[in-house]
Amino acid sequence: ALQKFMQKNRMNAPVQNFLKTCQTELQKLVPANFPERYGDERLREMPRYMKALTIRAERGCFNLPSVQGRLNEIAGYCSKLEVIRNSITAASSDEKRSKADDLAWMIEEYKVSLFAQELKTPYPVSPKRLDHLLCEIADIVI
Repeated sequence: ALQKFMQKNRMNAPVQNFLKTCQTELQKLVPANFPERYGDERLREMPRYMKALTIRAERGCFNLPSVQGRLNEIAGYCSKLEVIRNSITAASSDEKRSKADDLAWMIEEYKVSLFAQELKTPYPVSPKRLDHLLCEIADIVI
């Protein structure tokens, strides 16, 4: 689907850049080792996440400013997740690792809720819940 959107919008540089970002995100979501990396629960959710990404890409082709506004809302959480992941060392607790993974998947659910509401999320997700999880992670000493 992303290739089809790129072909249709090949003369629209802003949309092309947006779609390249979507491709990068897809590669992060579904890395080459994803079957070994994710448990059964996550593997069951992958089609929904990929469908949500496709819907976001399609909507971005038609109304890029609206989609980019929502992506800006998510960007802060993605940056904070990156900082947390970079701070995890061999000495970090399993709890911190687990909460960082929870945050990553909660961000994916937030994307679903913002861009593909029709796909629904298995639990409520909001900036307030994301902020609460960030505080929990910050409170973990190791």
